[in-house]
Amino acid sequence: MKLVRDCMFPNVVTLAPHATLLDAMRRMTREAAGFAVVLENMEIIGLITEYDCIKWMIQGIQPEQERIGSLPVSVPQIVHESTPCQELLQIYYRRRFRRFPVLNEDEMLSGGITEKQILRAFPRSNLLAHYRVADMIAADLPAIAPDLTFWDIARQMAQRHRGCVLVRTGEQFLGMITEGDMLRFRISAQWNPATTAAALAQARLASIEPEQDLLEALDLFTRTGHRRMPVVTAAGRLVGLLTQTDLLRQVAHSTRSRQAILNPEDIAEPAIWFEPHGDHRILAINEKGARAMELNPAEWVGRPVTTLSQDPAVWGAIATLLASSGHINQINLPLRTGSGSSVCLSCRFKLVHTPAGEDRIFWAMAAPETGRDSCH
Repeated sequence: MKLVRDCMFPNVVTLAPHATLLDAMRRMTREAAGFAVVLENMEIIGLITEYDCIKWMIQGIQPEQERIGSLPVSVPQIVHESTPCQELLQIYYRRRFRRFPVLNEDEMLSGGITEKQILRAFPRSNLLAHYRVADMIAADLPAIAPDLTFWDIARQMAQRHRGCVLVRTGEQFLGMITEGDMLRFRISAQWNPATTAAALAQARLASIEPEQDLLEALDLFTRTGHRRMPVVTAAGRLVGLLTQTDLLRQVAHSTRSRQAILNPEDIAEPAIWFEPHGDHRILAINEKGARAMELNPAEWVGRPVTTLSQDPAVWGAIATLLASSGHINQINLPLRTGSGSSVCLSCRFKLVHTPAGEDRIFWAMAAPETGRDSCH
């Protein structure tokens, strides 16, 4: 499992309390992280984001005059270089932190990590292909008219608590405006509060279609570096917005529902996911499942699960039972490992429904040291 030090970025924007809000805006817009850490005597005392800057400007604060030390900065969630990336997802789920300052073993600030790095840290799983972009997009589309001016746009962002807005006329997508775009324009020589959304919108953006799966979406986020992408049909109709936040929320939720759509290592037990129909093709295996069944995931994902039982017909019976009951709490199965040895494990199964209708079976096994002889 990757640690924070393996995926963090080293150059975090830092600010002293006596710096002005304008200083903060200038420095944050030169970086892609979207936040800055406030330090006093080398100690972290707060964190500010691009959204904070938008909110403060709406409140009438003058960036050229206001000092960071006089503003209500957030208290950040701090992590360490040695923190497993897996733990970040749990922190994210419980507390909704999206940006983390990172400390080294000497308790000194050494970097930062955001949603972008968290998503990149986890291995791809074929389970992602069982979700579509259309399943992820929120009903509340942050769309605005092209004639809104700068302060109208800023207020829309603050009221919706969104880091961007989509500019459209009817169903035609014209472009997107992010918090970073707003800050860059505010401190530019072209600053004019009467400037409209049509002039500020970035029209040439990567977009994604609603029927694409999340494996494709994750690859597109990684390739482009974007934090958000408009969802546009092949005919050019704007239907939604997909963000890295949307993906991480679904990943965190899937841990509790046993779906583990991004990272099967979310599940603490030895586990295998396979198709309920046909030859019951294996979709994913976590590390503990691979050890319990002596499997190399690179070789076994995509192969039929039927070869892992001394009685191949048992898998059809399990699928039939799950179709009516949805779960099997405990069953002792004689199994054949990937190396050909015979074992007996206490197992449980659950039929997992996905929004795309491509169901799969979640198979959890007792740890070998506690369940290996359960058939005798």
